Amino acid sequence: MIALIAIAAIATAPTCCAVPDSGNTDIKITVDELTPQPVEPGRDLVLSVTLGNYGGGMAEHAVLTIMPDSPIILKNENDRIIRSNRIIGYGARVETYLLYASPDAVSGNYEIELGATWTDDEQRREQNLTVPVVVRGEPKLVISDITIEPEIIKPEDAFNLSFRISNKGSGTASTVQVTAALDNLSFVPMGADTKIIKRLDPDASEQLSYRIMTSDSAKVASYAIPITMYCNDESGANVTSQSSVGVNVVGDADLCIASMRTKPERPATGDVTTLMLRIENSGHGDAESVKVMIDTPFEGTRTAFLGEVEADDDAPCIFNFRATESGDIPYHAVISYKDDLGDHTRTTDLILYVGDGGNGDILIPSLIMAALIIVGVLYLRRKK
Repeated sequence: MIALIAIAAIATAPTCCAVPDSGNTDIKITVDELTPQPVEPGRDLVLSVTLGNYGGGMAEHAVLTIMPDSPIILKNENDRIIRSNRIIGYGARVETYLLYASPDAVSGNYEIELGATWTDDEQRREQNLTVPVVVRGEPKLVISDITIEPEIIKPEDAFNLSFRISNKGSGTASTVQVTAALDNLSFVPMGADTKIIKRLDPDASEQLSYRIMTSDSAKVASYAIPITMYCNDESGANVTSQSSVGVNVVGDADLCIASMRTKPERPATGDVTTLMLRIENSGHGDAESVKVMIDTPFEGTRTAFLGEVEADDDAPCIFNFRATESGDIPYHAVISYKDDLGDHTRTTDLILYVGDGGNGDILIPSLIMAALIIVGVLYLRRKK
């Protein structure tokens, strides 16, 4: 009776208590993350994969191997082969790989091969996956070796602006347009203000030159000429960058004697005479430390200090002396000054007319006046 009850109990036991069937393994490799895409040469790359068992069986002696193409480099060689003793049914293992694209990598499509092997019921099985990787370089345009000739630039001057444009990026730049943006500046292009280069590979460069005229109205100051660069990258997208070139416009003063007069107008021997010279600056820059010297043979003031004479302005200088001899007295006026270009000296030859102080000084004008009166009287008589 006891034996029969025991057999009946076993026969009617719930199915959940029965020993489960081991089933088969179903190993698959799936990609969880691949960033960035595309990747630029010389940059890091993260690949995260899951080695999952989608079957009910036990996968034993599982091995996951990664084999990237040559430009894609595994940062940790210990991650090349990863071993796992067991992956249970419906279990998984996540692996993250740190890689980087070689700085010398050429833009293109590459592959990362992943291979998994394991045993199931003492049978060796395998699963492979190919992960595509896109390497795309980015162009980077820069300018260098800037030269400006002549080095000294004044308003109304023309000059040559030259520089080298280089592609310091990792991708090819095509249809490169380089513009010297002179709008709203005191410069005018003497030719094309945009140069076009069909293609600039990484580390390639070309020399460019622009001919530019400085406006007459240019202020004496430092200017920054924008250099705008446009190009297409390897995907056809537009890439814009900008730099600038500094240009210094200097002022050149131009001093001369604008007018001269004496007081009295016709000095005679023995007169105390005042000589007034008006010094004009017709240049584009201010004149500093302005000094005027005369070398008349008379005792008196010989030097006048004017200080600063601004552009398009003038200033008087006054000399006092006593005339001690008569005749046409030659003398020199020496103007010395300093501007942005350095020190300058300008000499002007002049003549001072000094009478002898007697009646002879007025004899000739009186005779001329009398002759004119006589001519006038004779003309009127003939007309009558």
